[in-house]
Amino acid sequence: MLIVPEKKSYITKSEKLLKSRYELNELALKLISIIYSNVKRGDELGKDYQIRVQDLADLMGKSYGEIYNELKMATKELLENPVYIENEDDKKNWIMFNWISDAEYKNGVINFTISKRLKPLIIELQDRFLKYKLENILNLRGVYLIRLYEILKDWLELNSRYGNKAEKIVSLAEFREFLEIPLSYRFFDIKRQILEKAKTELEKHTDLLFEYEEIKTGRKVTHLKFIIKPNPAKLQTDNRIQDNYFKSRKTFVALLRRNYSGNGKFWGFKTIDGASYWLGLDNEGLVYATSGRNIKDFNGVESAEIYDFWLKVAQN
Repeated sequence: MLIVPEKKSYITKSEKLLKSRYELNELALKLISIIYSNVKRGDELGKDYQIRVQDLADLMGKSYGEIYNELKMATKELLENPVYIENEDDKKNWIMFNWISDAEYKNGVINFTISKRLKPLIIELQDRFLKYKLENILNLRGVYLIRLYEILKDWLELNSRYGNKAEKIVSLAEFREFLEIPLSYRFFDIKRQILEKAKTELEKHTDLLFEYEEIKTGRKVTHLKFIIKPNPAKLQTDNRIQDNYFKSRKTFVALLRRNYSGNGKFWGFKTIDGASYWLGLDNEGLVYATSGRNIKDFNGVESAEIYDFWLKVAQN
């Protein structure tokens, strides 16, 4: 399967993969993200995925020569640096596997076969998972910034019901573990080389921004408090792009399905027989309503009425 990398492609990661431990360089992490943003549920195990090196260079804003020289090392890292996932119930149990099982470069195209262990963590998403656009990480320089973006994005969605603000306190030890920061890094180094740099870069390139506070025990920093918000500049750009989607029910439904199908997010509210329900879309883009464990599915006529109502809300 030939992949044509696009900035607007969505990346989905299961909670297990998000919390996994691994060491990859920047291009290797971006490369595997591009690959699994194109993996589909119906793809058979062992399926090959191809990328033109020139397409990759164009996406990264580099020359063919630059990306070619970096690509061999990035591919080597995907083959040699495994993913490590601890069992949440018993940390003595774990699983380890490579990102890809093999790779081949020929005539300007690089061919990958992803690990059979990786595919379920990308598409068979049983519980919570993270979803974001590839464009959010393309311009981030350094693995720490990419991983921090993913963690903050996850915390924002997990701890903010309406997606407008979230706060999260973590120990410095946990933070080191999340980002695989070596113990040789003092807090001064973490603050200067990661946190302060990330504040600037995430605001400039991604859909979120953050502040942080140092929490001390005695005179030593032992915890960090993060305050995470959507990036207003990015939202304004997205809103201008999405204006065209509000012109008709057809374009509006396309927008909802693109953003909400099968990801557990809710885009509307409805009262049914006196009970309050959140409206969502399943993997097939069909409307359902949920209130706790109570779930109601709607037929075509009912769905059309719901869409018409929320289209008017969006237009106004």
